[in-house]
Amino acid sequence: MTSSAPETVFAPPLQATQRRDAIPALVVPAAVLALLLAAMDATIMGTVLPNVVADVGGRSGGGYAWLVSGFMLAQVAGTPLAGWAADRLDDRVAAVSATLVFLTASLLAGFAGSFRTLVMARMLHGLAAGALVVSSYVIIGRLYGPQRRPAAQSLLSTVWGIAAVVGPPAGASITAAWGWRWVFFVNVPLCLLVIIGIAVALPPKPAAGDRQRPLHRFPTVEYLLITGGTALILIGMQSSSLGLGTAAGYVGIAAGLAMLPLLRRVGGDLLPRDVFAPTPSGAAAIATIGACVVMYATMTVLPVQLAALGASTTKIAFIVGLSAIGWVLGSAVAGGVLTRYGYRLPLILGATALLLSAVCSATGTLPWLAGATAGLGTGMVTAATLALLQDQAPPERLGIATSSATMLRNIGAAAGINGIAALSAALTPSSHRKDPAFWALAAVAVIAVLIPAVSAPRQRKTRR
Repeated sequence: MTSSAPETVFAPPLQATQRRDAIPALVVPAAVLALLLAAMDATIMGTVLPNVVADVGGRSGGGYAWLVSGFMLAQVAGTPLAGWAADRLDDRVAAVSATLVFLTASLLAGFAGSFRTLVMARMLHGLAAGALVVSSYVIIGRLYGPQRRPAAQSLLSTVWGIAAVVGPPAGASITAAWGWRWVFFVNVPLCLLVIIGIAVALPPKPAAGDRQRPLHRFPTVEYLLITGGTALILIGMQSSSLGLGTAAGYVGIAAGLAMLPLLRRVGGDLLPRDVFAPTPSGAAAIATIGACVVMYATMTVLPVQLAALGASTTKIAFIVGLSAIGWVLGSAVAGGVLTRYGYRLPLILGATALLLSAVCSATGTLPWLAGATAGLGTGMVTAATLALLQDQAPPERLGIATSSATMLRNIGAAAGINGIAALSAALTPSSHRKDPAFWALAAVAVIAVLIPAVSAPRQRKTRR
């Protein structure tokens, strides 16, 4: 962005009040349910995986890992595409289309007779889930307007914490009662409710006039760089579980990282150029990745460490639940703090909570506090960075800003789950109480979250 960017102003309070009365009652529950479907689908697979493998195969050569990795890779591919479409299509068309694809994938997974078919269904699920996440945030963002958007979307973000708590036991309960296929079949009536709520109640997207971008001229080169680079990084990080070997993993990560800087030259239509520059958007991008690295690494490594030390399954589940509850509270609190105090305060508070989590984990003390503060900090940081990225974008590019935030979270999650977990396995004996890998997380919390937080703008500004 250059200095000639549009003036940054807030909409008048009167418009916000009028907007409040105009919000249809069915739309918000439909958007929340759509996001819940996508979030639950990402968390529910782990509990049903043994039953799935026993039924359709995939145990040999680590093939079962593709049921999770395929979903993540497809989500990476679907997220920027959904952001691009959200800025060009009517919100109803984008949301209903994504839900129909999700419904189709659920039926395909439920009736899958082979492992290959199930992997294809999971990839279709990931593609639709990426679109559902973007559509949900964009719909809420447009309905509530710039002034009330952070608070509304922060409450929407609590869905991620709820899904983390409810998803695994729900999957286990459904599988025990009716079999693993019903984990996918139950999506069908829920998808129909989303479609009805969106199609019937959501008003048309306001015309953008001369700022509306054409539907043609899809940025193919930029899309291939984003999806190809990110996919190579994700595959590289999961090379061991996918049976590809360590050397291939390093090559994939290096190739993916080499592709992403090219986006500064050819990018802009799918990923804002500002995220690669020393700008508020760039700081938000780094903080988003850093927060998710700390959160997902902690929730991957800490339970393993506690189990090795003899902790009960109940205690471990309690700590994981605290992290999810922390995420819910952090997201909810961040919305109010953002509206009143701007970006910097919730970012600093979130970074401090993440640092406390890493220190507790590294020293082996108060594991319950480590879990709770990991979720609390991540909820506050991701809510604040989403608001910052959206506020830096003009209204006609709200979809791109939202999909960028989602993609950055996915990259951070993958880096935390695979990178720090591998570092922990290499540095720490399984019976050791203190894990030096968590000091690396403390460094991430300071360098990648706290420093960008301090440099973030104090006051909120939105583009007209």
